[in-house]
Amino acid sequence: RDWSSDVCSSDLMILPWNRSELAIVFNMEQCNAITDALEQAGIDCHVKARDRTSPGLSMGSRERSGTLFQEHRWMYTIYVLRRDLPAARAATGLR
Repeated sequence: RDWSSDVCSSDLMILPWNRSELAIVFNMEQCNAITDALEQAGIDCHVKARDRTSPGLSMGSRERSGTLFQEHRWMYTIYVLRRDLPAARAATGLR
């Protein structure tokens, strides 16, 4: 999967006012494992991928953060519908 842009797994809109953050991970393998478990459980999700070297994040650019984030350049935030959060935690083993 390519999570380099915002992705919604279904036609159901997961919006800021009806979503909960399930997890933040720093590599695509972890992201895929979580989203695969959600898909198997029939739970819709939304993944927000962010380039951590982008000046838009609070740590700033590479010049300001040095090599701290070189291994974990991308940050994947996985959201589910607020009502699905308990089931999503159970399906993924996350707390």
